[in-house]
Amino acid sequence: MNEAFVSGIFPRSDDLIKAINLFERNRITKEDLEEKIKDEKNFWLEKQNGLTYISDPAVTWNDIFRPFVMNAKNMEIGPLTRYLETNTFFKKPIIRNYPEFFDVIKNEYPDKPILENVDKILLPGPYTFLSVAEIENNLDRKKILDTISDFIFSLARKYRYAEFKEFIVKDINTLKSLGDLYSTYSGKGYVFTNIKTKDFIDFPIDYTVKSENFKNLPDNVIIEFIDVFKTKLEDFSKIPDNIKITTNESLEFLPYSIAIKTTDLMINYPGGKHVL
Repeated sequence: MNEAFVSGIFPRSDDLIKAINLFERNRITKEDLEEKIKDEKNFWLEKQNGLTYISDPAVTWNDIFRPFVMNAKNMEIGPLTRYLETNTFFKKPIIRNYPEFFDVIKNEYPDKPILENVDKILLPGPYTFLSVAEIENNLDRKKILDTISDFIFSLARKYRYAEFKEFIVKDINTLKSLGDLYSTYSGKGYVFTNIKTKDFIDFPIDYTVKSENFKNLPDNVIIEFIDVFKTKLEDFSKIPDNIKITTNESLEFLPYSIAIKTTDLMINYPGGKHVL
């Protein structure tokens, strides 16, 4: 039996997009928007029933850094920056002094963290967080990294699994060097990257590769079979048994209706459901 789950941030429905726009123009109340957000989260939580791991949909996150920048003293939201080679952008974190994090994640929209019935949370990888940030005043990067890591891992420990986004890492040796850092996380975390290489045999943490060769794969390899940059639905007849499959990027890159169909296919493809 295969394992299957969805990566990253989930797309927003037209109803939620409209509600956010109305809230930003002071046309609806905070309570009205909270209700819409709750409905959207519940929809995606229910839609994932049958997948191996249920993910927090993160539908209120505009990017993976902003909730953390807003949650700390001495950091600010910076300019729009292109996300990899896509038409999607994130706002660059600006670190003006050593960060001091609050106890909970703040957000641009009224939101409450999910713990019940959720296996996995999306988190920015500390290395990538540091790498994309603009750091001022000749601050000690190692000290900043330790502070960011402590806070991110404190959140990760509340969940069964954590998805650490390390999309900035381009070199397998750099990724391997993060092993000691991630070993401080007391759980079955995995690293999701966009590295396209077969050199992963001795890497100790689950990490994602794209591969057409399903033979002799180590246990810690996740196959990024679902391409969210194509709206054509995948041919699931190619997938053998006993592998892990996920999307190659956040589900939000797909149109809302296609994202729903893709999730349904991941649950119902031949071979049955993926609940362990």
